[in-house]
Amino acid sequence: MRSFNSMWLDALDRMLEFGDIATPRGTVTTELLHQTFTVDMRRPVLTIKERKLSYRFMAAEAFWILTGDHRVASIASYNERIADYSDDGVTFFGAYGPRIQSQLHYVISALKRDSYTRQATLTIWRENPPETKDVPCTVAISFSLRRGKLNCHVFMRSSDLWLGLPYDVFNFSMLAHMVCAKLNTAAVCAKPGILFLTAASSHLYDTDKKSAIDVLRLSAHHRCSDEDDQPLTPEILHLDEFELLDRLAMLRDTSKGDRLRWWEASNG
Repeated sequence: MRSFNSMWLDALDRMLEFGDIATPRGTVTTELLHQTFTVDMRRPVLTIKERKLSYRFMAAEAFWILTGDHRVASIASYNERIADYSDDGVTFFGAYGPRIQSQLHYVISALKRDSYTRQATLTIWRENPPETKDVPCTVAISFSLRRGKLNCHVFMRSSDLWLGLPYDVFNFSMLAHMVCAKLNTAAVCAKPGILFLTAASSHLYDTDKKSAIDVLRLSAHHRCSDEDDQPLTPEILHLDEFELLDRLAMLRDTSKGDRLRWWEASNG
């Protein structure tokens, strides 16, 4: 299938060409409604260097979510702006981790009882959210196991194409790796399949528009082929949840070229 790099660049192109101006809370954005992105969860890392992702934060956020954390102190050192979204400076109201952890047993049990179930779904959205700086962007995450592949469909009310999507794809893919690991431990064979991420509002903030245009100009080579030559995630990550968490914890302290960064390797 098409690479994450290619899909993301095309999405930026489409946003800039066909998006409409929307100003929620007075902030200027370019927006496309009801967009669905598909990504191979064994290749979940955006590797366009011009985007200048923080791979340390990428790993730190995934670890933070998968361990059920919601504290500011355990994530703020990896992203200097993230604390601004906490109401009290101590925890995050909309943190995904506690919601996922409280429902993960149900998801695993549903898939173990019936591998064809359509009920392996968890919800992130908080009913009737109060006034808060941290309303969850994700509404629900649904898993389906078909032909030995665990697919994941995420529904988001809001998805920032520039700032958020590259990190969200990795986070949800690592969640699917954890679900696979738990299933494999229970003798239910599963490998990560396809992530389908549907955004009710996919958008680009006006402050990021110039950067997006520059990346499109400098990254044309990423769209020369639909074939993705990025190495797959190491198999151990969807076979052993403790190895997965250990790897994410170690990746928080890596830099470019570190051997733990499988996506920068010349081979799998």
